[in-house]
Amino acid sequence: MSDTRTRPQLRLALAPRPPQAAPAAAEEPAFFRPKNRLRVRRARRGWVARTVLVLEAAAVLLVVVSGAWTGYSKVIASETLRVGTVEVRGERFLSAGEVRVLLGPAIGENILALDLEALKVRLRASPWVADATVRRTLPDTLRVEIQERVPVALAEVDRLYLMDGDGNLIDIYGPRTAAFDLPIVRGLAGLEGEARRDRAQRAGALLRDLGELGAELSEVHVEGSGELRLVLRGAGEVVRVGAPPYRARFATFLKLRRELSERCPSAEYFDLRFRGRIYAREPETPPGTTTAQATVAQPAAGGMARND
Repeated sequence: MSDTRTRPQLRLALAPRPPQAAPAAAEEPAFFRPKNRLRVRRARRGWVARTVLVLEAAAVLLVVVSGAWTGYSKVIASETLRVGTVEVRGERFLSAGEVRVLLGPAIGENILALDLEALKVRLRASPWVADATVRRTLPDTLRVEIQERVPVALAEVDRLYLMDGDGNLIDIYGPRTAAFDLPIVRGLAGLEGEARRDRAQRAGALLRDLGELGAELSEVHVEGSGELRLVLRGAGEVVRVGAPPYRARFATFLKLRRELSERCPSAEYFDLRFRGRIYAREPETPPGTTTAQATVAQPAAGGMARND
C-alpha cells in the first residue's frame, strides 16, 4: 500500500536582495543649499534722506565747536590767568624791572595764550642777554632765567664799548657802566664786519684764558698780523705773548716781573713767544756808541734771555 501520507512540500524562499547603494555622486549633502543664491539688495536712500543725515551731523559738529569755543573764551577772559608776577633769575647788571620792560606786552595777558618763543626772542634782543628761558607757572606767574654776557674788556672803536669774551660789543662805556675797571682793547678802530670781529675775538680769547690774571693788564693791542701786545698796569711793561695757550707763560712772567724789571729796566718789551725762554728787547744803540755785543743768555730759573 502506498504511503498515502502527503509529504510536506519544501518551499525555498529566497531572501530579498538588498538594495544597491547609490553612487557616491548621488549622495545628498548634509545641508541643502540652493545652487542659485538670492541676493538681497539694500534699498538706496534717496537724496532727501542723505541730506537729512548730513544736516544732523553738521548740527552735532556745530554744537561741539560752539561749546569748545565758549569754554575757551571763558578761560582766555579769566582774570585769574592774567600774568601778574614775573620772577627773574640770573640777572647781574640788568635789573628785574628792565627784564619786565623787555617782556613788553606779556604783563596782564592770559598766561595760556602767550608765545614763549617770541618772549625769548625779545629778551635775546638785548645786547646784555646771551640766552634766556621763559616758563609758565599757573595761574599767573612767568619764570624768567637770564644768562648775561660778562664784560672782559673795553673795546676802543669809535668810542669805548664793553666787550665780552667772544668779542661781542655789549654797551657803551659811560656813567652807567663806569664801575667796570677793565683793560682796553686797541686795534679795532676803523675796522668793520669780520675784520673787526676777528681781532676782537683774538683779544677775547686771550682774556678768557688769563681769567683773573687779566686784572694785571692795562691794554691789549691787536696788531694787523694778529699778534697780541700787552701793556701791564703799574710800571707799564710791554709783553708779547704769541699764540695760545697764554695763561701758563703769563703766570711765569708775573712771578719774575720784579727781577726782569730790575735786570732790564729799559727793555722795550718782553717776548714770551718762545717756549721756555723770556727775551728782553733792549732799545737799539745809537750809531758810534760802544756797547756790549748782542747776546742771548741761557734762561735762569725763570727762563729769561736777553737781547741787547
